[in-house]
Amino acid sequence: MLPSPGRASKYPLILLSSIHKRKFLRSSMLPYPKLPGELICVVIQGKGLLRIDHEVFPLQTGEAFYLDPKMRLEAILESAYVECYLLLLHRITVSRQKESWTASRTDEDASLLPHGRLHITTGQSIVEETRRLYEDSRSPSVHPAEMRLAFQSLLHSFLQPAPEEHRIEEASKGIDQSIQYMYKHFREKVKLDTLSHIAGLTQTSYSRSFKKEKGVSPVEYLNRIRIDCSKQLLRPDCSIKEVSGQVGFGNEFYFSRMFKRETGITPTLYVRRKQLRVAVATCFRYQDNLLALGVEAVAEMNGYNYAEQSESEHKRLVQTQLNALRQASPDLILADFRHMPFYEQLKQIAPTVMLEFTVDWRKNHRRIAELIGREKEAQQNFTQLEQKVSYARHLLSDSYGHETISLLRLYPDKIRVQGSSGHPVNELLYTELGLKPGSAVPIKEQVKEFPLTNLAPFETDHLFIFKHYPPRYDEEVLSQLQASPSWCGMHAYRSGRIRIIANWIALSWTPIGQNQIMDELLLPPSVSADLRDQPRLLHEKPSPNETRITSTGFCSPDRCKAGARHTSHGRHSGDGS
Repeated sequence: MLPSPGRASKYPLILLSSIHKRKFLRSSMLPYPKLPGELICVVIQGKGLLRIDHEVFPLQTGEAFYLDPKMRLEAILESAYVECYLLLLHRITVSRQKESWTASRTDEDASLLPHGRLHITTGQSIVEETRRLYEDSRSPSVHPAEMRLAFQSLLHSFLQPAPEEHRIEEASKGIDQSIQYMYKHFREKVKLDTLSHIAGLTQTSYSRSFKKEKGVSPVEYLNRIRIDCSKQLLRPDCSIKEVSGQVGFGNEFYFSRMFKRETGITPTLYVRRKQLRVAVATCFRYQDNLLALGVEAVAEMNGYNYAEQSESEHKRLVQTQLNALRQASPDLILADFRHMPFYEQLKQIAPTVMLEFTVDWRKNHRRIAELIGREKEAQQNFTQLEQKVSYARHLLSDSYGHETISLLRLYPDKIRVQGSSGHPVNELLYTELGLKPGSAVPIKEQVKEFPLTNLAPFETDHLFIFKHYPPRYDEEVLSQLQASPSWCGMHAYRSGRIRIIANWIALSWTPIGQNQIMDELLLPPSVSADLRDQPRLLHEKPSPNETRITSTGFCSPDRCKAGARHTSHGRHSGDGS
């Protein structure tokens, strides 16, 4: 795509390297696929969710995504497969100097296309354009110049001109005024033409501008105001019909439907939310969120498909856990986005709320608290944690000073170093506690992986290791690490400042876990382990104050003594990574 030249002498271009048609089966999807390069993915068939870094998008026919190898991707399929076109891209810069032109590969990180989900007007036309491009690429009668023009036309579809700033500002003011009217008159019948007149726009322009600015339609926004007000009125001594009338809903059944759509539960469940028996289906330890709020989950499920599991083993495990949930007879099930494939089965057991994925763990803790009527307890958790962070930061500043720390996980063929952002554990260590990252810790990234065969030199004063696999795998990895000059030259290794830790990656999503991580960080240096004493490290028993690994994942000493009623695995990528 060639911009208007003006007086510039360099012009960035996006070229089509190749185009492919691929089908990805749910049974063989990799958790975090690696991309061959920059590409555009256009979905032809299938349904599910696509996680790109910290955001989750619907994966369905007509959607298009710009992806690059730096992104962390995870696809959760609801259908048996997803089929898509993959357009591999090649970026170059064309330069003009006097009368001569040259082309060179573009090394800049910036792209002409927006990262992630691409804005398209009509998804079906994009699929059709891409299909023609794919067929033309296989036809010897189509000239390469025609292919290039067709591809540039497709790129143009993804780039929409931005409206003028002053027009946006005026529309925004009008929208704010219409919202003020909603708050004053939500108990009455509010008409769309009244709102658009207040905003100074036509009904069509108002609806379009409102949704663009607020993310929902005017009607949805008004319903949210009404539902928020109804939460204050819902009590055992007040009927659903009375409440629906008081907040402007003319029909109690419509009110109940809208209430459930907004909150995830019916008004009837909301009234008795403090007495609900709650189960969880999660990789993000919602059971610990509940425990921090004073509620124990009646059953736990983790249906993540681990790499070492066969399809038949996974199906057996899922069925066992679903049976356990059914026998527990919960009133409500809390599930994360990785359990979307089981939604139909879960909702047959009990009303199921699918919580949105967010790196901000506090947001989901607050959401869970609202669902079970424990908002005050959630605020207490946040207050106490804030005090604990302040206390720990002061002590760690004294004990660590300017020394650096790194957190890594062991894999059979690589090590993964946690970055300084993009994950609750990263934010806790390097932002909230103010610890200094080691040289291999990627800045403003979630993780960085290093192959064992070619381990790059890195330096850190303290190293925290989470043993990711069974001991025999860890022993092999550690043997390879010890043979690496980069590893042996590291200050943490030479000084014996290496500590085996619990699964901080999984623990960091809840207040209980965050507290435990800080407690482990505050342990005296004498408990640090020397990695050169390999057998002791791999097979040592945890101290009474340490988290232990059981068949139900990681738990505190008190919970381990009590035992767990239902199975919940907390390993590998299903642990909240």
